[in-house]
This record gives sequence, C-alpha cells and structure tokens, in this order.
Amino acid sequence: MTPDWQPIEALKFIAGMLDDQLQSLHKQVGNLEQCRHRPGVLDRETVSRLQAVFGEQRDSLPIFREQLVRWLDLPLDEDQRLEINRMNAVLDQMKAAIERILSLAGNRR
Repeated sequence: MTPDWQPIEALKFIAGMLDDQLQSLHKQVGNLEQCRHRPGVLDRETVSRLQAVFGEQRDSLPIFREQLVRWLDLPLDEDQRLEINRMNAVLDQMKAAIERILSLAGNRR
C-alpha cells in the first residue's frame, strides 16, 4: 500500500501527533518498568498484544521518516526546517522507546 504523502501544511498536525505518541510511549515504558520485577503481572495474551501493537508502530516509523525527507526537499522557511529536524529527533526517541517496550514485553513471557 502506497502511503498518502501529506502537504507541508500538515506539518503542525503531524508534529502534534508524533509528540503525543512519544508522550504515550514514555508512559508505557514507565508502566512496563514497574512490572519488570513482578512476575505474572502480564499474561501471555497481554504480552502478545503489546508486541503486535508496538511492532506495528515501530514498522510505521520509516514512513514518517520518509514524509519528513520529502518535506525537506521542498522550499521551506526556517521555522519549518527546524520543526522537521525536531521531528526527526522525536522519531529517534520514539524508536528507542518502542524498542524498550518490545524488550520489556519480550522478557515477560
């Protein structure tokens, strides 16, 4: 399936969405960290669901990254360029958080 590439006018919306996702990921990492030393808190079904959901989220990151690359090819003002660079850093943080979640979920089986 071909992604539906967005116009630069969607930058603010996508930036807000990614910021919200990053905040949620940090909360999820915190929740799983609390469960880490409590065997049996997460059942197999919950662990499988975590792995599926966050595996899909991890797999979508390259699409967001490609969107940012496409925007960088446009004539941009300085604020847009700075925001796109910030979004690249947010994607890096998201990837790290997702990998941590998957690691923590994988250790719960």
